[in-house]
Amino acid sequence: MKQRNGGPKLTAKEIQLIERFRKQPEIWARVQNILALADASEGPLKSADQVEELLIQELRQLGHSTMTQWATLAEVRAGDELRSGDATVRSRKKKTLSWWCVFGLVTVDDRVYRNQNSRFIRPLAELVGVTSRGRSRRLERVLTDFGCEHSFARAAESVLEHYGFEIGVSAVRDATLAHAQRARVQLEAQYAEPFRILPAIGQAHVIAEADGTLICTVQAGPKKDKRPRAWQEMRLVAAQAQDSTVTVYGATFGTVEEAGRRWGHVTRQAGWGMNSRIHIVADGAEWIPLRGQETFGDQGHFLCDFYHVSEYLGAAAPVCRPTQPDQWRRTQQKRLKNGGAPKVVAALAEHLEAEATPDEEAPVRQGHRYLTNRLDSLDYQGALALGLPIGSGMIESGHRHVLQARLKKAGTAWLREHADQIAHLRVLRANKQWNAFWN
Repeated sequence: MKQRNGGPKLTAKEIQLIERFRKQPEIWARVQNILALADASEGPLKSADQVEELLIQELRQLGHSTMTQWATLAEVRAGDELRSGDATVRSRKKKTLSWWCVFGLVTVDDRVYRNQNSRFIRPLAELVGVTSRGRSRRLERVLTDFGCEHSFARAAESVLEHYGFEIGVSAVRDATLAHAQRARVQLEAQYAEPFRILPAIGQAHVIAEADGTLICTVQAGPKKDKRPRAWQEMRLVAAQAQDSTVTVYGATFGTVEEAGRRWGHVTRQAGWGMNSRIHIVADGAEWIPLRGQETFGDQGHFLCDFYHVSEYLGAAAPVCRPTQPDQWRRTQQKRLKNGGAPKVVAALAEHLEAEATPDEEAPVRQGHRYLTNRLDSLDYQGALALGLPIGSGMIESGHRHVLQARLKKAGTAWLREHADQIAHLRVLRANKQWNAFWN
């Protein structure tokens, strides 16, 4: 069937849609603008970038108009439901209810009611799950996303750039720290569980690394006052199954015992089983091999970071062979990789400085002592034969992108509590738990 003008007859759904648009003129205007952008048959042809920018603006305004109209109708419905449930309720006055969402600030007239007990009631906020001057969950996620990657001021600028409205730096800070605390609670609940309940079959080899990094902290107090700063060590632990690209991290300001517990948890998540060999690679910090032995027992095998050892060899080389220091260093490195650690120690012993020479002026003695004390941790030949790393690049990379990228920005000093919260949030993100955290 056709209409009298010869066009196709409107269906019932199309007529219903038109009627609904008539009741929502602002939304209809936005839809018309979007349809006009989609029509490239008339007028000057815009570039793809121009259309994209205009479309983003229209979608933002459409979203804001839709939220506002929805809130207005929701307020009417909330009042009707309240009156239907209590005949004594009387309308008194209107107040303004506002909250932030990803489309900006939504504002609606919120009628206040009073019942026979003289109690004032504002039903809308509770029914739709908002608070006055609060923020939607989606916006909280956006603020936390930006706030855990950039300074809070830069995060607020990112909201303006990507979402088209201004929001205060304090709002970004509050949202980020609140959810960072939630992340800490969630992760610490996981760490409280025992980690030695292992499957019979796990990954054949799991690489486990640990190290500390210094975070600049400041005491609480008024910002205008001069507050002393202190560098405190935060320990990062990591584990990855051999041939895997997925690394699991943990971080703590706590004791080495606490770091060891978290190390056990991340290693289990990475695939630690009863059959696994735990390949531990780290620098010479004494707490790391001790925690490795305590945490992994006979399954753990410690290897001293090859590049850390090489630094000692590089410092000793000008004394051992002044004319060709680089060649001497490379020779010793080849010996280490071929299982010749005793030969390297002997080569250093030939050039030991006099006992009266201060340690800081005796690089050969330092290198000799370092290697002699770690002869059982220099099996680079065995590690290379198994295709296992001989350097601690995994944890060094983790320091940079998990902790330092946010916590060690130039000029930044943190309250210890806040630094700990942000570290847990970034660990959760690095461990691919971000979506689960919000859902």
